[in-house]
Amino acid sequence: MSGSLDLSPYGGRPDRPIWLVAAVITAILAGLAIGSASNYVSIVVAQATVSFAPTPTLTFQGTESNGSLAPDGSLTISLGIRVDNPSARTLHLQLLAFSEWVEDGPAEAGLNELRRLADARVVGANGTRYFFRVFGESREVAENPVPPGTAPSYTFTFMISRATDAARFAALRNITDFWVSTAGNISAVTWNFWVRLTLVIDGVPPASSPTAAPYLREIGRIDREEGLNLAS
Repeated sequence: MSGSLDLSPYGGRPDRPIWLVAAVITAILAGLAIGSASNYVSIVVAQATVSFAPTPTLTFQGTESNGSLAPDGSLTISLGIRVDNPSARTLHLQLLAFSEWVEDGPAEAGLNELRRLADARVVGANGTRYFFRVFGESREVAENPVPPGTAPSYTFTFMISRATDAARFAALRNITDFWVSTAGNISAVTWNFWVRLTLVIDGVPPASSPTAAPYLREIGRIDREEGLNLAS
């Protein structure tokens, strides 16, 4: 007989199907690796580029003829927050911390020693300034998500009156009365604010173990701060 019996449809290369399977598996694994790397890179980009800009607007309701706060008045702060998300990931607002201080003129003038001892202090070239914290709140938030490549705005409201916090409101009235009497109007008051915003990156599962490395516990979260935190 001339030649040999060939049972392979690939012309004498019976091992070719094995190499094809190996090539397909390699391509799949490479694709998964590339997809995983791309996913990680998008998370890193979000961590590095996402920012926010807070804008507090103060509104006094119920003032006396000289501009000072009346006993039945109130102070409302509308906190506007613009979130800039140039990344390819969707973000969700999770936690908002907000503090607002007012310069404590009576304490600086030696008219309220107890409050002066409790106030936050800012030491500068011209001496020490004292600030009373009117607001100090932290809350979970569940607003509309922040889509990729967008910069949406959100508004949060904080209000203080005798009904909501009698002691702090009395201190606020005392401070604004002082500035009105010494400077002529309530706009002379110096304010300081601090905001911390925590966002969650969509599609990033939390670390399953409490002993996981810190970067694994934090990789799906973005924490940003703006302003001067006088409580730190």
